[in-house]
Formats: sequence, structure tokens, C-alpha cells
Amino acid sequence: MTPPELAAARADFQRCIETRDQELAGRVLHDAYALVVVAPQPAVMPRERWISLLPDYVVHGYEEHDVVVDVTGDVAAVLQRVTQHATVLGRDRSGIFVISDTWLRAADGTWRVWRRHSTPETAGALPGA
Repeated sequence: MTPPELAAARADFQRCIETRDQELAGRVLHDAYALVVVAPQPAVMPRERWISLLPDYVVHGYEEHDVVVDVTGDVAAVLQRVTQHATVLGRDRSGIFVISDTWLRAADGTWRVWRRHSTPETAGALPGA
């Protein structure tokens, strides 16, 4: 069972991506957030770079197919398979992705995403990394 606060934080994270809301991203991302990609080529995009590229990350469609949420204490792991239709820096970033998010709960009870590991099954390289 997903705690309601985590479900709300996940929804905020997705909304900040789809609406390209840098302010909301600043609230939902952990200070040490990073996007990590290992295929088709390794790349790590730190928090500030990710936020700066958000205006150029245009999501045209997004669908979750499978989601598994595991929570223990103040750590949550969310594994999902999604289809995304998007452009990043004007380049196509559409395809099927396997995404693993690690969430940490702060002392005030707020969940923040610490890492996103994204593996494209069909999309190309990550622009701007």
C-alpha cells in the first residue's frame, strides 16, 4: 500500500515534468537528486541541470503500464514501465522506459525523490546530459 503522502509526491513529480514547473520541481526533488541513465550510453544529470532543462522537456503523452511500490521506513522504491511521447531540447525522446525512483522521507514527513534511474527500451540517447 502506497502512503498517501508518497502518492501525492509522485503526482507532484509527474506534474512538474508535464507542466515544466521548475518551482514545483525544486520542492519535490531531494537536494542530491540525480537522473541516472545507463543505456544506450551512461549519463548522470544532477538536480540543477535537470531543473534547468525542464522548460525544454515537452511531454506530449505519458502512460504508466506497470508500477510496483515498496516502502520501508523512510525509503520508498518505485519501479515502473511507461510509454512516453516527448521532445527534449527539440529532439525526440519517445519510447518505452523502465524507471526506478528512490524516494526519501524527510524529518517533516515530506517525500522527495532522490534518484531516478531511467532505462529506455526503445528511445535514443538522452539529449543535454
